[in-house]
Amino acid sequence: MRLTTSAAAPAFALAAALAAVACNDTTSSGTCGSGTPPSVVGTYKLASYTLGTNTIDTTQGASGQLRFYTGNYAFNATIPGTGAIGDSGTYAISGVRCMSETSVMGQGSSSGTFTLSGTTTGSIFTFAGTNTLAGAVGFVAVKQ
Repeated sequence: MRLTTSAAAPAFALAAALAAVACNDTTSSGTCGSGTPPSVVGTYKLASYTLGTNTIDTTQGASGQLRFYTGNYAFNATIPGTGAIGDSGTYAISGVRCMSETSVMGQGSSSGTFTLSGTTTGSIFTFAGTNTLAGAVGFVAVKQ
């Protein structure tokens, strides 16, 4: 999922990045792995996001929330220097590490790998991937 500012400038491709929160896969990084996909359904608080070579985190004033529903997501954030951004769309998980998403707001599509440290409050979700419009994207969030 790629986010834009109200001025329509690329801000961030979430890339189902958040589907990375709960994964017990032990296969090498960058592969989908086999097995039952983890459920990422829930609400996550933004810890950091990356677009290209720039990473912004909460210590720099970034804030936001990602919600995963069954097959759908919604994301909103406030990013210093960019302002309010948001996106929503659909996502799919393949294997136990790979996620893809498609924005319903014209923000392109993203795909990549994720990890999820658990399934309870405080679990860390991490995503790294590529967006068709924004290039490299990444996301780290904490389950609420």
